[in-house]
Amino acid sequence: MMTWKKRFLAAAVVGAILTTGVMVTPKKLLAQVKYALVRDEDSPGRNAFQATFSFNGGLSGGIVTIPAGKRLVVDFVEAHGTSASSGGPIQPVVLLTNSINSGPALSYYLPMSGEISAQQFTTNQKVAIYADSLSVNMAYSGFGPSFFIFTVNVSGHLIDMP
Repeated sequence: MMTWKKRFLAAAVVGAILTTGVMVTPKKLLAQVKYALVRDEDSPGRNAFQATFSFNGGLSGGIVTIPAGKRLVVDFVEAHGTSASSGGPIQPVVLLTNSINSGPALSYYLPMSGEISAQQFTTNQKVAIYADSLSVNMAYSGFGPSFFIFTVNVSGHLIDMP
């Protein structure tokens, strides 16, 4: 019994032979059609990306280097660290700023929870952020920190741009 995949491939082989007028062996043409159907250039596993940013006392992190002809898709952000303020409560925030096609910058604020303890914070968030340029920074609300030590991990994948 022929499955729909086999029927499709058979039709593709016949169509290619009829439209090109060039005689290609069916076995070779079938191999090329199968390859074209399964190869995914933008597969997350094919162009995986990850970066770590450390903050020790400062809020400025870094710029993500994105290769020419590629776009970064951020899939997941994890951050952890410790901070306190002698003046009162503090709320650390991961700040991702991106732009696409040299357009206006957008900022994504990812608040951190203090569920570990009063001075330890964490966040784990699945996101979908597209970027031709990306910076990773920290921010806070509340009182100014007396100490501020954090690590931010960003993971995703790169896709080809036409």
